[in-house]
Amino acid sequence: MKINKRTLFPFLVILFIFLGSFFAPNDPLEVNLPLRFGNPSSKYLLGNDSMGRCVLSRILFGGKTTLFMVMTASIIVFTLGLFLGTLTSKVTMKKNVIVDSIINAVTAIPPIAYLIIFIASWGNGIKTTLIALVVSYILRFLRLVRTQINIEYDKAYCTCMISLGASKTRLVLVHILPNILLDLVHYICLSCADMILAITGFSFIGIGLGENVVEWGSMILEARDSIFIKPELIIYPIFAVFITTMSFNIIAKEANRR
Repeated sequence: MKINKRTLFPFLVILFIFLGSFFAPNDPLEVNLPLRFGNPSSKYLLGNDSMGRCVLSRILFGGKTTLFMVMTASIIVFTLGLFLGTLTSKVTMKKNVIVDSIINAVTAIPPIAYLIIFIASWGNGIKTTLIALVVSYILRFLRLVRTQINIEYDKAYCTCMISLGASKTRLVLVHILPNILLDLVHYICLSCADMILAITGFSFIGIGLGENVVEWGSMILEARDSIFIKPELIIYPIFAVFITTMSFNIIAKEANRR
């Protein structure tokens, strides 16, 4: 997939949000009660929240927190899912009903169920949420990899390569993976958008990243109590979630464009 005019803007949006903390004008945790619900100024471009903290800095740091978790989880999911999906495909093993049943059963469990289980074991925090996301999405990605490889393996060109003496490693790396790579990128980009909504939702209901962690979901939760006093406090983080998820969806759409 090449970066074209349709993907350049969403790519720049994601990059800016990921690196946005470097452009934050203030400390996102600095409390300044005299500036409570302050209007925008030269120092606080988007004003101040209920604790006098810089709204712009909190949005930028919240984007860094969210995208760091999303990128880390997606890299782990892609790497391990690709390896395990290939390992359990037709290329290396025969159809296994037990493996299929385990994957189908585990992928039926929603991410929030994993998060609740892990929070009960380890407490809430970035590590717990990250593990819950990886466990939830990796088996879904593994199933996609297995399915795509099995479909390609049954095609004529794979049969020809096998008859010509191509090894299983060469068959997968040189012939099959290039044909399914865009489908995998498409799924990972959609998963990134889904992870952003999941992380934001977890924080909004209070079982997310813990205290003193700046994140969009916690900003929405805090702004809910002052929605009639200063409604823009809830609009800013919602817009940040919207534009970031839309950027991933646009990239996913372009990756799926043949």
